[in-house]
Amino acid sequence: MQMMTHSWVLAAVFLGIAILPSTAKADLVCNAAIASLDFGTISVRDGVSPQTSGPVTISCSGGIAGATARACLSIGSGSGGSGAGQTPRFMTGDQTAQLAYELSSQNTLSLGGPIWEDVELAVSMNAAGEGTADTTLYAEVTAIGTQVTVGDYISRFGAGLDVALSFGNITCDQSGAASGFIVEARVEASCTVSVSNMDFGVIDAAVIAPVDQTATVTVSCTNQADYTVGLDQGTHSGVASGLSARNMANGAQLLAYNLYQDAARTITWGLAPGAAGLGTGSNQAITVFGRILPHQQALAGTYTDSVVVVVTY
Repeated sequence: MQMMTHSWVLAAVFLGIAILPSTAKADLVCNAAIASLDFGTISVRDGVSPQTSGPVTISCSGGIAGATARACLSIGSGSGGSGAGQTPRFMTGDQTAQLAYELSSQNTLSLGGPIWEDVELAVSMNAAGEGTADTTLYAEVTAIGTQVTVGDYISRFGAGLDVALSFGNITCDQSGAASGFIVEARVEASCTVSVSNMDFGVIDAAVIAPVDQTATVTVSCTNQADYTVGLDQGTHSGVASGLSARNMANGAQLLAYNLYQDAARTITWGLAPGAAGLGTGSNQAITVFGRILPHQQALAGTYTDSVVVVVTY
């Protein structure tokens, strides 16, 4: 009897092992793909904040069918560095030149939108335990009207160094893979200009001696950008007064004058060569020296002329 009982127990155990199901469950895995951002050729002197954007895609597999996974994407300073709290971030150019910009998960940077440091995304799993979540990475250059020089600027974000992905079925407690990306821009030379009027005031009808006055041309050009300022011959240059290439007019009556680059009134100012300068990124005031020429007789009235200022850079 003991031998039979023992044999029956072995048979029962063996039968139980034989009918256990064979199963395997994949672990949740997520990765992130981030597109590089190119501002293209921009100006930092036109008062507009250049913007660009690119897609970010989180892809997961091996999840629970019908569940929602969590993915947390962190973006650091990049090779250009940043200020406190990743604001602003910087692209770098030649030597130590920097171009300030911001990264955000919302297209509201100019209105104080959130800076992208850590962003959490929900990824919905399909019946196969797979899912994707798409969002957009927004960027805006904030170095407007500053000392930024002409040139190429770039910041590199290395995978696993400046970009990190974590994920999980409930919380972001696992590490994933995220692609690196770059942010780049090319700053071109640009200038803005404003002018003041030249008012000679009230003068005698008989102009015996020269009457002098000045005006100011204010130029703001990109730092280290070469520029020249030229003045055209005015509205009435085609009418000969016999004294000057420029004339103020009161109807058919003319009053000859001229514009100069120097206080001695010896270097006349035309379109070429004009006055040369080097941009600083800030306003630069340039004095225009004017003179009503002597030895002419004018009728009573108001005399005017319009001169076009041309900045070449």
